[in-house]
Formats: sequence, structure tokens, C-alpha cells
Amino acid sequence: MRRLSCVLAVLLLAAPPATADDGYLEPVAAEGMVFPVLRSSWYSVINFKNDWHAPRMRLVDGEWVQIGVHEGNDILAEPGTPVVAVAPGRVEQLGWLFYSGWRVGIRGEDGRYWFYAHLRRFAGGLSVGDRVAAGQPLGEVGNTGYGARPGHAGEFVAHLHLGIRDARGTWVNPYPLMRRLYRVAAARR
Repeated sequence: MRRLSCVLAVLLLAAPPATADDGYLEPVAAEGMVFPVLRSSWYSVINFKNDWHAPRMRLVDGEWVQIGVHEGNDILAEPGTPVVAVAPGRVEQLGWLFYSGWRVGIRGEDGRYWFYAHLRRFAGGLSVGDRVAAGQPLGEVGNTGYGARPGHAGEFVAHLHLGIRDARGTWVNPYPLMRRLYRVAAARR
């Protein structure tokens, strides 16, 4: 039964990539990269701020304690909004993590690791080992995670968590890059 539920989860999670015909604008490249959340051609609610290293709290034995810091940026958007690869690379990770939910990890051609988390579903046909181009669909904005059972959702507002680890293995603040890429995308339309 467990194997059947895993197979069903994979089938339900794979979705055809969104296109301009679905009401989304094409990604706009700058510096060989694109903003990771597609904008709608009719209405987009995309919101992000520099929440790098914001405290992460958990309720432990009835008391809120800091358990770490946020090593990425959250980009809020409507559930189901397409998420695309920021930069070209190869898919290294694809699947479920307790805190991150459905996630994709891509090793960029320059050695950086791009981490896309809390996805609602993956783009159809995406597999570990695949090469991806900047702007290629990876999945959809969701609110999965914070649960041991794959598919657990609803603990927080829908958003994409984007993390970047440099070639040396150090997490870096994505905000300056995301701000530049968003400004370029917004100026084109």
C-alpha cells in the first residue's frame, strides 16, 4: 500500500508546464538568469523581501525557542503559480524533505546549488539528472512541508523558498539577485 501511495503521489505531483497560453508571461533573462516565479499576464501577486537570516522559531514544550535562521528568501505568490529555474544546471535532488516539502535542488553550471522548496507539484517529466535551462519549468508555488508524510501542506501561506549555496558550500543571500531579476522582468511588461 505504501508503494502504491508513493506512485500515486508522483503521478499527482507531475504537471505539464505552464505556458503563455495559460496566462503567464514568458521569463525575462538578465545576466543569463530569470526570476524564479512567473508573472501573470492579467494579475500577479508576487511579494518578497529580504528575510535572509530572519529567526526561525519552533514551539518546544510549550515555549517558543529559536532553532536557527532563514537561509534563503521567501517569494509569496498564488498557489499554482509556475516556478522556473533561475539558472541552467542539472537536477540533483527531487522529492520530499520534512521542513521543505516538495523540493528541487539544481547544481548550476558555475557550481552554485539552487534550492526550490514548498512546491505544490513538480513539472511533468522532471527527474534527477536532467539538465535544465534558465526559465525551464520546475513546478508550482505551494505550501508543503512541516510534516513527515509526503504531501503534507497548509501550515503556512503559499510561497517559494529559494536558497542559494555557493560553489564552496556556503549559503548566500538570494535577495540582491532576486531584486535585480524581478526589476528586469517587471520593466519588460
